[in-house]
Amino acid sequence: MTQLSCYNLPMAAIDTFKAFCPNCEAITEQWLVECDDEILINDEPVTVHLKYYYCLECKENYEIPSIDYDPLADAYLKLGLRTNDELIAIVDILKIAMNIEEMRQWLNQADYG
Repeated sequence: MTQLSCYNLPMAAIDTFKAFCPNCEAITEQWLVECDDEILINDEPVTVHLKYYYCLECKENYEIPSIDYDPLADAYLKLGLRTNDELIAIVDILKIAMNIEEMRQWLNQADYG
């Protein structure tokens, strides 16, 4: 079986299949590549599972976004860091709190009498 390097990690290639390649803009023969690799987050190596497609014509790889596949979110969870959705929720809460405080200041400054 043909060998393929996943970010310099050897792995065995699986059977080919035909799919649309966004780089070639055509239907081509491809591999689905899955492997584990380490990435650095805050200078800490974290092992993540990578999944991407490799086009046999243009020799380029690409990812298709998926709800159930986010290697960076997995890495952040392994480090105990907040996910993007949690950070967005925190920012939304802070915006609400800031709006309430601004409203209080406005009401204190307003002259109703």
